[in-house]
Amino acid sequence: EDDFSQMLELLEEIQFERVGAFTYSVEEGTRAERLPDHVPRDVMDDRLEELMELQRAISFERNSMYVGRETDVLVDQSLNDDPEYGAVGRTDGQAVDVDGVTHLIGSGVWKPGEFVRARVVGAHDYDLVAEIVETTHQSTSS
Repeated sequence: EDDFSQMLELLEEIQFERVGAFTYSVEEGTRAERLPDHVPRDVMDDRLEELMELQRAISFERNSMYVGRETDVLVDQSLNDDPEYGAVGRTDGQAVDVDGVTHLIGSGVWKPGEFVRARVVGAHDYDLVAEIVETTHQSTSS
């Protein structure tokens, strides 16, 4: 329990932008299988939930710092049928598959690979919301 508390304190102190975590699974035939004092599954699940809840709060706080700023966004997908957002993209700090995305507000058609200039107007735990202010028409395929 002390180790877990120390880990939470460290997480709060360091304020990582993003954290990936999982519970440990004993693998048959490994040295770890023979270690004493395995943590019960329900305790592991509770700890993971507590850790990720803390990280969600940290991520939201960090994302909130971007509100009001302008940034370049690489369009991943145009959302023609979405009534709220015109496209989804990524800033230079959002990696594919592991990080959040930027939901883009604006009318128009944007192609994947196109860059737009956008002003961040909202933040979620892991995602940003931004209004498109300029289409640069630069493409990653050029």
